[in-house]
Amino acid sequence: MRRRSKQKSCFACVASKRGCDKVLPICSRCEERELTCEYPPVRHRRRQQLPISNKAALTDDDTQTEEHVITTHQPADEHGDTFLHTSCHTPTIQLQNSQSCSAFPDANLLPHASSLPIFPSRLALSTDLSSTSRLLPLSDRLEWFIVPPAWTVAYHYEPPSSYPPSEVLSNFTRGIQSWLKRFLHQGHNPFIHRHLYSNTTMPPCIQDAFSSISIHQNETASNEHIIDDIFASRVSDLVTKQPIEGSEAFLLLSTRDHVARTQALLIHLLLALFSSSIPRRAKAECLIATLHHWTNQLWQSASQDADFHTVVQSIPPVNGVASILIDDPVPDLYQSFVLYESTRRTWILSNFATGVYQSLRGIWTTSCTGDIRITARAELWDANSPARWAAIAKSKDPLFVYSLHGLSLLKDSVAAEEVDEFMRHLYTIMWGIDKVEDWIVRSGDTVSTKY
Repeated sequence: MRRRSKQKSCFACVASKRGCDKVLPICSRCEERELTCEYPPVRHRRRQQLPISNKAALTDDDTQTEEHVITTHQPADEHGDTFLHTSCHTPTIQLQNSQSCSAFPDANLLPHASSLPIFPSRLALSTDLSSTSRLLPLSDRLEWFIVPPAWTVAYHYEPPSSYPPSEVLSNFTRGIQSWLKRFLHQGHNPFIHRHLYSNTTMPPCIQDAFSSISIHQNETASNEHIIDDIFASRVSDLVTKQPIEGSEAFLLLSTRDHVARTQALLIHLLLALFSSSIPRRAKAECLIATLHHWTNQLWQSASQDADFHTVVQSIPPVNGVASILIDDPVPDLYQSFVLYESTRRTWILSNFATGVYQSLRGIWTTSCTGDIRITARAELWDANSPARWAAIAKSKDPLFVYSLHGLSLLKDSVAAEEVDEFMRHLYTIMWGIDKVEDWIVRSGDTVSTKY
């Protein structure tokens, strides 16, 4: 029988007989010398595949046929256009290093988890590029993110035929790492808003994630094993202390609670999945399914809150006096925007980041996690006060689009600098760095997508 290779180092380091730190997607030595860095293909043992249900991602109005085909609502927007949808079959997944998952015995793992993500197909980008696919704001231009159609999860893409190039994946991971550093130094980045936790003490789980970023910034070969232990302890503590789904304690979790725990787990996994530590990556990989299960629960909580908010706002006056009297609705709407936009960005980044990791590992899946709308107007996320946020929202289109419909922005001649950094970074995965850079240069060349 042919002997299987146990090589884990990249080919360049093996050929030069030098030590390889095995960092994905490019090891430090190859990156420093600008060499092509390729690893041996991952060999997977056959394991029983576990079906994962997508029911957690569905709303009450969603339907599922006998063929396990998932579709979304088809409400018409104010222009009479229906939202896109496609069929999406129930997937299966395989997790590697399953023995290392024993460190998290009480986690909400595979039996309740959502499907793993895939990269959006470039073919899907041409499904609807018209500006009418954008959900335009209401007349007062301040509640575009709350209305019921804003919470429709659409399934309108197909699996891509090839991985994004390694330089694109490497640039994406460097961007994520720079965002984590920005949160450490500034308390604000493209997916964690400065005012998300400003009204209360920062939740303990976010405090732990914050300190973990600092710890990882000081990692060396000598203290790597210590950081491995810290990661395992903190992430186990985060997961095992969560209330049991369906319990009274779980039902009492607010959307902000869901955002906090999901962002905390996301930060821990972003630090671990793209680290040089093999044990840390293995433990983090076991929690990818849990992360997606939590993001689905977060989405359900946020959409229910938004629906309640819409109902309350529509209650008619009683004896000429509004049932809820608010002198200035802007501060409340601003806080709602911060919360719900944080929900959207956490949901999308969880899918994209873990999709990048699966690609780097050579794991391909045909699962479908859907697509959601996000506010792409750069100034709205970075506005540092309710007044400035409201002024921008009233005077400019918030560019509230499905993440896969970014090409509609180019068609409408929206400049790259008007689009949020978060979305521009995702477009490098969907379109490629060159196409995004061409868009930037043509529209003014005041920003960059390279990290």
